[in-house]
Amino acid sequence: MTTTLLAILALTADPVPDVHATIERALPYIETGGVTWIEERDCVSCHRVSFMVWSLDAAREKGFGVDADKLYEWREWSLDKSLSPREEDGELVGLRNLDGLAQLLIARGEDPLESPRDDSYIKFAELIVAGQLEDGSWKPAGQLPFQKRSEAETAQASTMWNAISLASAGTDEASRARRSALEFLTPHAEAQSAEWYAAGMLLAQNVANESAVLSLRKELLVRQNEDGGWGWLNGGDSDALGTGQALYALLRTGFPADSDEAVLAIEWLCETQRDDGSWAVRSTKAKKQDSVEETAVYWGTCWAVIALLEVIPEDS
Repeated sequence: MTTTLLAILALTADPVPDVHATIERALPYIETGGVTWIEERDCVSCHRVSFMVWSLDAAREKGFGVDADKLYEWREWSLDKSLSPREEDGELVGLRNLDGLAQLLIARGEDPLESPRDDSYIKFAELIVAGQLEDGSWKPAGQLPFQKRSEAETAQASTMWNAISLASAGTDEASRARRSALEFLTPHAEAQSAEWYAAGMLLAQNVANESAVLSLRKELLVRQNEDGGWGWLNGGDSDALGTGQALYALLRTGFPADSDEAVLAIEWLCETQRDDGSWAVRSTKAKKQDSVEETAVYWGTCWAVIALLEVIPEDS
């Protein structure tokens, strides 16, 4: 494809600000939803605050107007809360929220180790390693076991994200845990969710398995809907959760942003955003699968922003 991303997106005279504007509209929604969760729930689980930190930090790095002091405060709160003991039994809160710890580690990404809280991230990795089961998998926590896909697939998805998060740990224990996870994940069957293929692509790139990246990419692209998006569940209507996860994984693994498939996904996200900056997303829970649900909306909005930020140049 020779046409550039900007040319393909030229539905208006100035398409780049449309992507910028889409992200800009979403940031206040993400901030409000995360801060409200902290103030009213005092809860670091349910993947709410970790997604807020991930998406807002990524936006800040791309030049968006995110308050660095507030972001630092929210990150510190996440670290402190995750490593605090539960009143009931003294167990660290993070041990029951390993998926959230993994998200915070992934969000930290390649940032330099520059704060006195590096020991907290090291502890996160240690907790994730400690929570690994004998078969190499991790048990999904929080709302994840109730999702409308098989328990086995949910466990595989959690295992992929946890293994990805340990890439930067740099310890022998983390390396062994990752190897054990890879053994658990193979062989695999066809999955129900776009997330499974997206996480699989990211993990395959993480371990330099290019053939697996290409194979999973092919499977993911086959599942793209005609409108340009993906449903979180394969064959379902497009939503921001599935589309955000799929687009993020594609772009992070080297798929060109000016490809037909990527451009359609970008357009779909820009065109379906609601006035309040969010996207309507049906619940991922089996019992609520036909209704738009606030937690799913929040997850989908964060994923949409995380994915769209991959389109924004580093020097923007």
